[in-house]
Amino acid sequence: MGLMMIAASLAVISVVITLLFLYEKDAREQQIRAQGVRLVRLLSGMSVPLLEAKGEAKGVLGVLQQSQNDPDFAYAVIVDRDGRPLNEITREGTIVPPAPPPRNPSAWLGERHLTVAGSGRTLTEFHAPLLMNGRLGGFIRLGYYAPGYRMLVQRLPFFASLALPVFLLAPLFYFLVRREIRPLHLANREMERFLQQGTFALPDMAASGEIGDFMGSFTRFVRMMQARVEELESRHSGLLTSTKVLSFRRARIEAVLHAMPDALAVLDESGTVSFVNARLPALLGKPQSEILGHTPREWCVIPKVVAFLSRYEAAGAGGVATDTVEFTPPHAGDKTLSVSAHPLFAGESRASSIGTLVLFRDITEENAGKHAHAEFIAQVAHELKTPLNTLKMYSEALMGPEGASEGFRVEGLNVIHDETDRLALLISNLLSLTRFELGGLEMKRQRVRLHELLADAFENIAQSGRDKGLHFHIDVPREMSPVFIDKELLRIAVNNLLTNAIKYNRPGGRVELTAEEHDDAIRISVKDTGIGMTPDEQDKIFDKFYRAENAQVRDKPGHGLGLPLVQQVVYLHHGELEVRSERDAGSEFIITLRKDTGILKKAV
Repeated sequence: MGLMMIAASLAVISVVITLLFLYEKDAREQQIRAQGVRLVRLLSGMSVPLLEAKGEAKGVLGVLQQSQNDPDFAYAVIVDRDGRPLNEITREGTIVPPAPPPRNPSAWLGERHLTVAGSGRTLTEFHAPLLMNGRLGGFIRLGYYAPGYRMLVQRLPFFASLALPVFLLAPLFYFLVRREIRPLHLANREMERFLQQGTFALPDMAASGEIGDFMGSFTRFVRMMQARVEELESRHSGLLTSTKVLSFRRARIEAVLHAMPDALAVLDESGTVSFVNARLPALLGKPQSEILGHTPREWCVIPKVVAFLSRYEAAGAGGVATDTVEFTPPHAGDKTLSVSAHPLFAGESRASSIGTLVLFRDITEENAGKHAHAEFIAQVAHELKTPLNTLKMYSEALMGPEGASEGFRVEGLNVIHDETDRLALLISNLLSLTRFELGGLEMKRQRVRLHELLADAFENIAQSGRDKGLHFHIDVPREMSPVFIDKELLRIAVNNLLTNAIKYNRPGGRVELTAEEHDDAIRISVKDTGIGMTPDEQDKIFDKFYRAENAQVRDKPGHGLGLPLVQQVVYLHHGELEVRSERDAGSEFIITLRKDTGILKKAV
C-alpha cells in the first residue's frame, strides 16, 4: 500500500508538472507571438536605409541587438524583395535559415515555422514588408526559438517547491490509513490463528469510528455464524448417522435381493424400474442398462407381459391382486418364464403402494418336472399293470377248467413266478431310484476286492444267459488293488449292465466283462454284440422309463429303470459312466472309479 501511495504521489506530481509546463509553454508562445508581431510591425514602418545601417552607426538593428534580452530571440534580418540579406543580427551560434520571401501581397505580413540547420531546433519567424515610396523595397524577418525543455530547467526550482508538499502528503496519508486499518490487520491475524486452530471466534478489537462499528458488527456476525455452524454440524452428524444406517439397510436388502434364486425387478410409483438383481438381465437376454431406469414398454416386447405390468404403473395400484403370467422369451424359445407382481406398501398403510416387486422365474424345469412326474406315474402304472394283468389272467385260468391240466398248471406257475420277479425288480429299482433322488440312501463303503465281486456277479448272471446260446468271457486280474466302495450298490450296477447285455444280445452273441487298473483309476467294461443304439438313443437311455422305438427292443421285457439306476450308483461313487455303441454292432458300458480313497472319503 505504501508503494502504491508513493507511486500515486509521483503520478500526481508528474501530471501537475506536465500541466504547468504545458501552461507555461503555451503562455510563453503567446507572449513570443505578441512580442514578435508588435516588433515586426514597428520595424516595418521604418525606412530601409535606417534598417540597413551598419558599422559604427549600427542602425536600428544594432540598437535592437544591444537592447534585446529575450532568451528565445534568434535573429533579425533585412532582405531585399528577392530574399537576399541586406543586414542581419543573430544570436550567437544561430544560422539564419534560408526562406523565400512571400510573393502574394496578402502573405507579406505573417508568421511561419522553420527549422534551424544543424541543431534541428524549431523557431517561429515573423515577417513584414518594407515599403519605399509606396513600393516594396524588401522584408524584415524576425525569428524566435520555440520554448522547450530549457524553460522546464529554468522553472525547476518552482516545480520542485510545488512537488515537495505533494510528495510529503503521501507518507502522511499512509500513516493515517495504516492507523485506521490497524484493527483490521489485527483482526485478520487473529482470524488466521483461530482458523488454524479450527475455531470461529473473534476477540473484541479496540477501534473507533466506522472501523470500530464494523469490527463490532463483524464480531457479532462471526459469533452468530459459529452458533449456526455448530447447529448445522449437529444436524449433519445426525443426518450422516441416519444415512449410514439407511445405506447399511439398503445394502443388506440389495444383498438379499441379489442372493434370491429368482430374477426380480422393483418398479417405482411411476412404473419405472428402480432396481434389478443380477439374474434378471441374463434371464431376459438384455443388458442391465436397457432395463434399469426404463418402463416395461421400453424393454419388453411381449404384449401380454407389458399389459400385465402396466396395471402396476399407477400409484394407487395397491388394490391390484397378485397374479402370474407365463411367457416364452424371444431369445430362448425353449424356455418358459413366469412373471408375478406384488405391490409394496410403506408401513401398515394399504391405501397406496410405493412400488411393485416383479418376480421372474424360469419354470422350464418345473414344467418339465410336472410333465415327467405325470409321465412317470403313467409309466409305473403301465409297468405294474402289464404283469398284474398277466397274473390275473393265469390265476383265473388256473381256477377254471384249464387248471385241471398238469402242463397248464406248470406253465401258469412259471409265468406267475417270472412276473412276480419282474414286479419285485421293478419295485426294487423304483425304491432305489427314489432313495437316490431324495438323498435317503446311506452308503456303506468298505474296501472291496473287485476280482471277487465282479467274478461272483458275472457267474450268477451268466447262468441264465448260457441257456440262450450266448458266449461269456471275463477278464478281471486277481492282483487288482481294492477300492473303497459300497459293495451292494456296485453289484446292482454291474448286474443291470450284464442283464441288459444278455437281454438285448443276438442269438449266439458274446458278453464280455473286463477290468483294467490304471495309475489313478479302475475301469470296468461290460460289452455285448447285441442290437446296439443310435446316437439319439444314447442321449436318452438314462432317462427313467425310456425305451427305444426299435421293435427288437420293444419285444424284450423291461421297464427302462436299469440304466438310470446304474448312472445314479456310478455318480454316487464320484465315478464316470461312458457309453460306446453302434446300431447292429453291440454296445459297451465303461465305469471308471478313482483309486484315491482319500479324495473319495473327502468328497463323500
